[in-house]
Amino acid sequence: MIKPVLLAAAFFFCTPVLHAQLLKKITARNKEKKEQKEDVADDDSGEEIFNTSRKSQGPPNPALLISGDEKVEIDSSYDYDIAVYQESVAFQGTQLVIDGGEQIVIYYSSKNPHFSIQIKSRSTRSKYNFFGDFLKEAQLSLTGIDNVASGNKEKLELNTMEPVYPGEVGYLSQLLKTGSKKVIAGVACEEYVANNLRHHSKVVNTNHAKVTAHVWIPMDPHSLFPGYSFIPDHYKTEIETMRIQGSYPPVVMPLEMFLEYGNGDKVFTYTTEIIFGEGRRVFLTDIIK
Repeated sequence: MIKPVLLAAAFFFCTPVLHAQLLKKITARNKEKKEQKEDVADDDSGEEIFNTSRKSQGPPNPALLISGDEKVEIDSSYDYDIAVYQESVAFQGTQLVIDGGEQIVIYYSSKNPHFSIQIKSRSTRSKYNFFGDFLKEAQLSLTGIDNVASGNKEKLELNTMEPVYPGEVGYLSQLLKTGSKKVIAGVACEEYVANNLRHHSKVVNTNHAKVTAHVWIPMDPHSLFPGYSFIPDHYKTEIETMRIQGSYPPVVMPLEMFLEYGNGDKVFTYTTEIIFGEGRRVFLTDIIK
């Protein structure tokens, strides 16, 4: 167990507008006159994986609707044994956003090339989960509120994969190495920075049209993600090419991050704890619990 000593912190997605953007994929469902029965997939623990039925009376059943590329396969649950816990706080100008920010957990596996990210908003009931599976070449993004969630699965592509920031400016794929280094929570990290301009194709039509991002990323991906060793060779080749060119492949998430938006908002992420060797099974259905 590693407990870092960090300064006060902040993260992202802290305004109601951003949370609305985060939830834009959630499917609204109309009331039905008759009870609709759907097939339910169960895992080996008897837990319902996809329950899309709804009764005409009483509260709705928890439901998770997943769309996307039918050729992409994703498991109903994943096992991890490394967890990175993070917190965030946000500022609008110099004013601290009360009850703003998120609680974040990043899961890695030491035995398999897959990882997961869970984000929960303090100010709303919104959640965001991401699953990356290199063996199946699949990625899944889920958004939810209360007992309703929806998601989209697609082929895992490093050039377009942005696991933590759905609907935002998409700066992760544009980060460039600065050469600065420091140790965070016992892990050697190096700094990357990005500046997105208003006219950039990934920035138009977003709330924060301009952002400067400073992120600190582990220098050795194996330090937090031992399962990195089992990533298929064609992904490894692409990752190394990106690193040589100075950009950041979003495989191991930042341990510290500072974002400054064009409208004056600021957010900062910090790592509170890293736990190794504690097994955890994460279900896709966790987002509706």
